[in-house]
Amino acid sequence: MKLNIIAEIIGSTTEYPEIDITDIAKIDSAKASEIAFLHNPKYFHQIETTNAGAVIVPKDFKTDRNIPLLRSENPYQSFLKVLIAFHPPVPPAEKGVNRMSFISDGSVIGIDPSISAFVSIGRNCVIGDNVQIQPNVTIGQNVKIGNNVIIYSNVSIRENCVIGNNVIIQNGAVIGSDGFGFAPNQSEYDKIPQVGNVVIEDNVEIGANTCVDRATLGSTVIKKGAKLDNLLQIAHNVEIGENTVMAAQSGVSGSTKIGSHCMIGGQVGFVGHITIGNGVMIGAQAGIAGNLKDGSIVTGTPSREIAKQRKIDACLGRLPDLIYKVKDIEKAVKALEENSKEN
Repeated sequence: MKLNIIAEIIGSTTEYPEIDITDIAKIDSAKASEIAFLHNPKYFHQIETTNAGAVIVPKDFKTDRNIPLLRSENPYQSFLKVLIAFHPPVPPAEKGVNRMSFISDGSVIGIDPSISAFVSIGRNCVIGDNVQIQPNVTIGQNVKIGNNVIIYSNVSIRENCVIGNNVIIQNGAVIGSDGFGFAPNQSEYDKIPQVGNVVIEDNVEIGANTCVDRATLGSTVIKKGAKLDNLLQIAHNVEIGENTVMAAQSGVSGSTKIGSHCMIGGQVGFVGHITIGNGVMIGAQAGIAGNLKDGSIVTGTPSREIAKQRKIDACLGRLPDLIYKVKDIEKAVKALEENSKEN
């Protein structure tokens, strides 16, 4: 692809229109025929050593090196456009309904489906248009799935769940498993029937091996635009707000409500029955034990406002020296006391 074509794709210009670009690559490993991008200032220095044939950079980026630059208001978005241009999405399933799939009576399949072998669809399901379902997916009865949904292999979607439009569910995810509900009965526990469902709204992505439990009553809800990473546990009756993103290995206990546009790091744990405001940012491995207001930025276990937690972390690093100093002071005080007694 000529560099001027790439410039058109991202809305930029170039003084080197005839340069041939064969692919897009990382700034530190790009070859002379590849284009790279710089977005994070942490890596700006790599412009001096890169072998890339051209680089996508911010509008105000400065360098003394003579290398073709494509300036962009948002280099990361530009990178995405170029990546798709060189590597168009590959359909995860062939068009049509494979003869080795099983579709129960009463289920309705929309137009232009791609349903692979060993897919099982239960009774009275409604599957939208242009849905792509990879092998070994199990869909229970009375499930509703919207248009343009992609479901990768080994996903299970339990009965009565609702999936919106443009949803992506990665390999091995479980939607609608029973919530963890048990009532103590003397020395045993009685299972509480989990009769609710899961509602996943439009434009949501669910990561591999993530579990979203069905509600005890009502619905567990993942609102539109939310992005959930791999290996998450979303418990019964949880609500995750619009366009919230959550990194891997985090867990949300039952009936907790998380607001919109939140950013949640990996391995964060939430207790149950709390409310997290909108626009909250939570650092990795934080333990969230109470409500958080809109716009909070917290980290640590138990979680604290980030500036305070950083001060605590800095002090913890000085504790060993402080302990030795205290011991030295104790020895000095003891010596003074002994001298005082002798005198």
